[in-house]
Amino acid sequence: MVAPIDSAAVPVTHSAKLRPPRVRHHELTRDALLDRTTIQEAEILAIKAPAGSGKSTLAIQWASRTGLPICWLTCDETDNDGLVLMSGIIAALTQADVSYVTPVGRPTLEEPTFSTRVLPRFSESISDLTSPITFVLDDLHLVVGNQSVKVLKAFVNALPEGSKVAVVGRALTGLPLATWRGQGRVVDLSGEDLAFNATETREALSQFGDSAVSDQDVTRVEHATQGWPVAVFLMSQTGQSYRTSVSIEEFIETEVLSPMPAPLRAFVLETAALGVVNVDLAAAATGERRSAHYLHEAITTVLLQHTHDDTFRYHPLLQECATALMSREDPERLRVVRADAARWYLREGHPEAAVHFARASGDTSALADVVWPAARISLLQGRTTTVIDWLAGIGDNTLLNTPELSLAAAWTYMAASDFGQVLRYLDATLQTMPEGWRDDLTTHHLAPDLAVLLALTGYRVSDPQEAADLAAAALNAMPADAPTRALASLIVGLNLTLLGDPTALHSLQQAAAIAGSAGIASSRVEALAMLGLLLMSQGEDGAGCDSVEEADSVYAFHELAQMTATSGVLAIGRVARTAFRGNPADCRTAIDDLHGIRPHLEPLLPWYRPLAGAVLSFVSVRSGDLDGFHRHIAWCEGSDAPADALCRQWAARARQEYATASPLQTLSPAELRVWDLLNSRMTLSEIGQSLFLSRETVKSHTVSIYRKLGVTSRREAQDLADSWQ
Repeated sequence: MVAPIDSAAVPVTHSAKLRPPRVRHHELTRDALLDRTTIQEAEILAIKAPAGSGKSTLAIQWASRTGLPICWLTCDETDNDGLVLMSGIIAALTQADVSYVTPVGRPTLEEPTFSTRVLPRFSESISDLTSPITFVLDDLHLVVGNQSVKVLKAFVNALPEGSKVAVVGRALTGLPLATWRGQGRVVDLSGEDLAFNATETREALSQFGDSAVSDQDVTRVEHATQGWPVAVFLMSQTGQSYRTSVSIEEFIETEVLSPMPAPLRAFVLETAALGVVNVDLAAAATGERRSAHYLHEAITTVLLQHTHDDTFRYHPLLQECATALMSREDPERLRVVRADAARWYLREGHPEAAVHFARASGDTSALADVVWPAARISLLQGRTTTVIDWLAGIGDNTLLNTPELSLAAAWTYMAASDFGQVLRYLDATLQTMPEGWRDDLTTHHLAPDLAVLLALTGYRVSDPQEAADLAAAALNAMPADAPTRALASLIVGLNLTLLGDPTALHSLQQAAAIAGSAGIASSRVEALAMLGLLLMSQGEDGAGCDSVEEADSVYAFHELAQMTATSGVLAIGRVARTAFRGNPADCRTAIDDLHGIRPHLEPLLPWYRPLAGAVLSFVSVRSGDLDGFHRHIAWCEGSDAPADALCRQWAARARQEYATASPLQTLSPAELRVWDLLNSRMTLSEIGQSLFLSRETVKSHTVSIYRKLGVTSRREAQDLADSWQ
């Protein structure tokens, strides 16, 4: 602001302020705007838009269409002196030759003389104009002085009826626009209104450039500039490449950023580098307590759109420029801003944006803080491909040497059924864990989720009992709101089921309930499918089928096909259900689906093949496929599953079905197990070892089998079996 002039002097207005600026943009007439009836009839046209929006150009074209004498005043900082501004208005009126009579009296800013004499005489001189005029006041964002605002208000209100005024600037602070709007006198135009549409962009490129313009050129420029007129013009000067040029960055730095006070410039640079912000994000990323004030102030002078949901969206060119400037001027500060933005997005439940800014920051600490929690919840939602893409943008060395990232990678490749990568990243995570971490899973923030993964895969776990205990310990160590609680509960129930533990039913029911309340669809599907398999193995076929069908509905609703493990568990349940509810075609489809996914899971889950084989053997005998029965039941019989394990229960049901469907129905379950192996080349001792029986017990069962089948030797028994095939 300039100090008041000597009240005895009459300020002199430079002639350059009395004519419009020379811009090439006048070659493109803004007919789409100027043809609007509201703009043509506007008494006060308020044009508020960022630099380079074509404000002055539009004001020139609008004024020329009014058919009235035109007066022009380009304001600057000196006009914050009320007498300087008054003198400028008088000079513009005098130059326009509109029969204006200068007020008499000595000009002064001293009060009360200014308000009681100088200003009223000035207003009266304006009222004495004999005919209406058009007056354009440009660059009014530079005029904020209290007395100058009084001069503007008095001037506009005193103009003769029929006059038109354009008030133009990057901001229109202090003007009584609200009052004038209430009187129906104002038509507002913003930066969005001044943006070129596709037709205007094409016309601008054709007029300003020196080459033919294609539809692709228009689309590319329109996307990059979003219709910002000065950017369209500058891109037109780059030739057929139509790329962002250094001149655009220079314009933004000179016309947009440099005029700002240093604190505001720093704030705009930091928030513009983020693209889209709200007050909370801006405060979190910049540490600036005045974020709300700054955003609402900056929106009047910067390429910033205030959206309906109270967010602020920077123009992409300003974002690009801010990022480039910060990368040169203070790259460490840019890293911190992005890292803090990543953590804020994670807290607010936006994992995609969180990972984007964590990766952009290049900060290992931010990656560790953000990627693992984001990956954990995303994997549970079935977004495996998304997480793989996240990890692909992080160097493998960083993944292997950052425990949070290596654990995220291990879980991700578990979901993708890549067992080699699972072990690679699992080993990397284990190497970073403190000694004895499994003794107390509360001592390390990764311990519970790492323990669940070990229990799930059986890696470095001796048996299902240890896996169940480890998963239970992990469940107890997890916070109540941990997203993997449902999965930990499922792994407990799964391993208890594999053990044949009588509490498995309750554990699976609990896991399904936890998963449902937490909204973890994948864990709910797996718990319901395993629960259905357990119920059917115990003869509760209706309840078991209902549970599998509920799992199927949840699976379809949440589109979980990306989740291999979930799909695999449900595939076994579907096969079992078709044995009780389904036609032969349904059964064949379910079996084909199971065989399609089985090879992906068998290397990951040691229990998968025995359980799948037992269920397939049951369904095979029910459908009359006795060869399938023999082939699949061996998958269970040849495993080290405990005697009461789920696969053993299904195998027992399969044998009973087989016995009912064949002359073997008179054999006991124990004799059926021996009978299956009598058809092999194993000796009685080897059969005993396989079934954990003594040779004498096997011999006793064999004698009973011969008697019931009416044969006298093993050879006759084998011939009899061959005749049934």
